Amino acid sequence: MYCMDQLLSLLTAERAKELRFRAGRPPLMVLDDEQHCLQGPPITHGDLARLLRSLASSRQMRYLRECGAVQFVYTAVRRAPFVVRAQMEDEDVVFTVS
Repeated sequence: MYCMDQLLSLLTAERAKELRFRAGRPPLMVLDDEQHCLQGPPITHGDLARLLRSLASSRQMRYLRECGAVQFVYTAVRRAPFVVRAQMEDEDVVFTVS
């Protein structure tokens, strides 16, 4: 199971451009304009929802459901801010963190 705090630490440590999340595959890290699949199991729909909810407020999640896309800044303690972009693709959510 993936932990968003650890994934954000990896993003920062590797100085990656972004992390991409989609159900059915492990997270992808974009580093030097190349996608690198992280080692681990594919993300389930439940994992995807849990990971996004760990970053988004209930208002942001509602906006995503109602409007089909949302973008916001997530700031964690002792970290630089991250930009989160989520959108609906058919019935699935996909999102990136940069």
